[in-house]
Amino acid sequence: MTTCSVCRNIKWTKVYRIKDWDIERCDVCGFAKIDPPPARESRPEFYSEEKVIGRNIKRLSGPQRFSRMMKGAFKKITGQDKSGIFYHKLSRYLSAGAEILDIGCGDGSFLDLAKRRFNCTGIEISEYLGSMAARRAGIRIVTGDFFTADLGPGKFDGITLISLLEHLDRPEAAVKKCFDLLKPGGVLLIKTVNYGCVNRVIKKENWTGFRVPDHVVYFNPSNLKRLLEMTGFSRLKTSAWPFSDNMYCDAWK
Repeated sequence: MTTCSVCRNIKWTKVYRIKDWDIERCDVCGFAKIDPPPARESRPEFYSEEKVIGRNIKRLSGPQRFSRMMKGAFKKITGQDKSGIFYHKLSRYLSAGAEILDIGCGDGSFLDLAKRRFNCTGIEISEYLGSMAARRAGIRIVTGDFFTADLGPGKFDGITLISLLEHLDRPEAAVKKCFDLLKPGGVLLIKTVNYGCVNRVIKKENWTGFRVPDHVVYFNPSNLKRLLEMTGFSRLKTSAWPFSDNMYCDAWK
C-alpha cells in the first residue's frame, strides 16, 4: 500500500486513466501520482540521447501546442523566459558570488545565464544532457542521480528545481536533501506543474501537465506548502495563477 509523500495517508482515489497508468489522488491532502510508478533504475535510460532527441521531434498534441503558444506569449509580454525568471529572483535574494545549485540542469542553459553573477553547480542524471552542459565554460557539472550524489551539506546559498519536482517519485526526500544542502537563510526556488489549476479541471486527462510516465507526481499550492513546512522551511512565497499549468514557490531555510 502506497503512503502519501505529504500527509502519510494510505487511501487514494483513481481519478484518470492515461495510456497504461492511473492518476491517483490522496483522499486527505490532494497530492496526486501515477500508478504504477516507473522503475527507478529506468530513469537514466529515459534521458538517453536517443530518448531526448525523440521527444523533441515528436509531434505535439493539441494541448501541448497550446501550452507552448502560451509560454511564447508570456515570454513576449514579459521579456523573460524561464531562465530569466529564476536568474532575476536569485539576483534579488542573494549577493553576487553566492553558491548556486541547479538540480536537473539539462543542457546547462540556465546556469550559463546565472554564472554572470553566481558560482554555479549543476547536477544532471542524463549523460547526454550533462555532457552538453559540461561544454559550457564557468560552471561545474556533476552527472548522476541527485539522491545519491555527495554534494556537501550546507554548501549552497540557492538551489533551483526548475520543472523537475514532477519527475521525482520521492519528492519528500528531494525536498529534504535540498534543505540539508542549503546554508542557513538559503533559498529553494521551485517551478512545477499545478494539479490545482483550472486547466486540469477542464481538460481532465487531456491536461498538458499529464506527461506519463515522465511526470510521476503532482502538487497543488496547498500540499506543496505543507511539504515544505514539514521539512523545515520557515518562509514561503507561492505564485499560482488559476489558468496557468505551472506554479512557483520560493522557500527559505
